[in-house]
Amino acid sequence: MHSTTKTRLFSFALLAIILTFPRYAHCEVGREIFPSDDKIIVTIDGGSATKKSPIARALAKKFNLVYVETGALYRTIAHVLIQAGIMPESKNESKVDEFLKDAKCECFLKNWKAKFSVNGVHLTSKELRAEDINANVAKYSSLFKSISDFCIKHIQEVVNLRKIQKFNGIVVEGRTCGTYIFPEADVKFWFLATDLAKIDFRLNVEKEIDNPVERDMLDFSRAFHPMVKPEHAIEVWTSSRSMEGNIALVSAFVEQKLDVKKHSKPRASKVMPPHHR
Repeated sequence: MHSTTKTRLFSFALLAIILTFPRYAHCEVGREIFPSDDKIIVTIDGGSATKKSPIARALAKKFNLVYVETGALYRTIAHVLIQAGIMPESKNESKVDEFLKDAKCECFLKNWKAKFSVNGVHLTSKELRAEDINANVAKYSSLFKSISDFCIKHIQEVVNLRKIQKFNGIVVEGRTCGTYIFPEADVKFWFLATDLAKIDFRLNVEKEIDNPVERDMLDFSRAFHPMVKPEHAIEVWTSSRSMEGNIALVSAFVEQKLDVKKHSKPRASKVMPPHHR
């Protein structure tokens, strides 16, 4: 009787774990990524203030995709390093490497967006754009390769999230998504804008005071994982059309790929009853 009770308790506990697991996915380094399937991966790369985030969010909502803002992880790491007193000016690679070696990253899903936490620290959208983070995030990512490696490995884990809650796939925006994070992406975009348009968008729409042109120079010129146009990426000059026009343009490409995926699924063979053979 006692053994039966223990077995039932174990079964209930296992069921509870299975039911709650889909809400979270731990980003463990070296964990195998799910193989490619009928889900879609869309990447949007480009410089600062080229409207990547609002367009990616629009695509996520329109096509039921998991939205991944890669910069959120870079910014969270910048925050925890600042709090730990490890500033980029120190150029102390061994200290940064040691810190990240023991750092624990988690990615989880909130509504349709992937969220990141590092060592239990999860920042809101407003906190991610704090003045000290804006001033240092590009310096960290351009000076320390271990930060870039850490982010790439953990962002790749987000493909686990596309498997759950019946999402059609993921849309990932940042600077190296289609080159180093998801080079196998189904649709890749490369966003461009004039310097004037970048500065205007940063100041008047995003309400931030950092210089997007200077930020881009750091990302283009870094020695490792530099920002470059991904192979086979569709070039989009976002400053030459309205937000609605940009969303309509990229949506057309995504819709086409989703349609191809949908109709390219192998059909299950039908087994005929014995009297029909």
